[in-house]
Amino acid sequence: MGWTGGQYSLYRAGLALAVGCELLASAGGILADAGAGASASAAGGGAVGGSALLGAVAARSGAFALLGFGFLIAALLVVGLAVGFRDRIAARLLAPIVLVAELASRAPEAFTGFPDAALAAAAGRTALLPALLLLLHVRVPAAPFGAFEARERTDPRGGWQRPAGQTTIGWVLLSAALAARLGERILGRPDVDATAAAGLALVVALVIALVGAAVQRARPGAWIALALFGLAWLAAAGGASRMGTFGQALLLILACEPAWWSGRRLAAARTERSTRADGAKTVARAVDDESDRPARLFYDGDCGFCHRSVRFILAEELATPAALRLRFAPLGSDPFRACLACHPELDAASLPDSIVLELEDGTILTRSAAALEIASRLGGFWRLLALAGRLAPKPLLDAGYDGIARVRKRLFAQPKDACPILPPDLRARFDP
Repeated sequence: MGWTGGQYSLYRAGLALAVGCELLASAGGILADAGAGASASAAGGGAVGGSALLGAVAARSGAFALLGFGFLIAALLVVGLAVGFRDRIAARLLAPIVLVAELASRAPEAFTGFPDAALAAAAGRTALLPALLLLLHVRVPAAPFGAFEARERTDPRGGWQRPAGQTTIGWVLLSAALAARLGERILGRPDVDATAAAGLALVVALVIALVGAAVQRARPGAWIALALFGLAWLAAAGGASRMGTFGQALLLILACEPAWWSGRRLAAARTERSTRADGAKTVARAVDDESDRPARLFYDGDCGFCHRSVRFILAEELATPAALRLRFAPLGSDPFRACLACHPELDAASLPDSIVLELEDGTILTRSAAALEIASRLGGFWRLLALAGRLAPKPLLDAGYDGIARVRKRLFAQPKDACPILPPDLRARFDP
């Protein structure tokens, strides 16, 4: 219930990337086995005769062509999943494909040294996790914001919601993955860290995951603890550890509800000094989110990219408190001229012609500072992204912003109206 369409589209793109990596890994295994077989045939060519060798080479060439065609189809399905074009159909087709590709890439000698076939089938790389995530995606409503199929929708929100039960499923799968990892360590799998500290860490992580699966109220804290645990494990064990693989990260995201982190102001509130009538004491008052004056975003009304950015904000503000929701007006409008009149110290010619953000306390933000403030107000993963963005040097962020701003009008067609086409409740937040 706490997911927005744009955040889910990011997850869907990550799932497509994980599936693509799985297919590439399977293709590499199949090609390696086929190459070994071709070398053996060439080595034995003198014994079987030239015609037999040519027949073997022709058969293998046909197999390679068939394999290439199959992976081309799979690649098209992965792209469709990533961009949200017939993505649920793509997920249905990709789930069995990744399983078959995994089975075809396995060699019998890969199972040597394991106690039984069941453990061997579960060890190492497995396509089971991406296949399960693909099947879960099939149960999600179509066309969230950010999907190709939602591009022409009047209401950017579209009434889209992720099924609430998927969060619980994510916690159960996450607990199962940690339990499997701990079981592999107990059974002595050679690529598992066998130190006592690693074992204790896995036990603690499994307990946290089980608590999150059983107690809904504990999930936000448990999720943060597991996220920190995953980062620490990566730093200690490196990329070779399966704990840090993309699939584990997707499970952690699946178990999350972004609305746990509501939107907040990123820019510090201005502090005003006021004196009581008796003059006895001076009180500091922060101009905060409770101000009656809403923040306002001024945007380029002639820019298709800016229109889509406004639609993005309106679609993604599920976790934005009412006091932090923005009003909108085009650059050059009467509200913008009134804003400039309130800020005689500003040089209007020096302001960017893309977006200008006026906060509740009158503070003006532009370029990357405005983008980070907006992201923080949206809450969820966008707020986390804004906090991470604050760690980057501001000149670097501004350079990236300016680079996009220079080409933004070439990305989308020029809109016919200064205000985006929206339903009445959203259109009411635009000032002429």
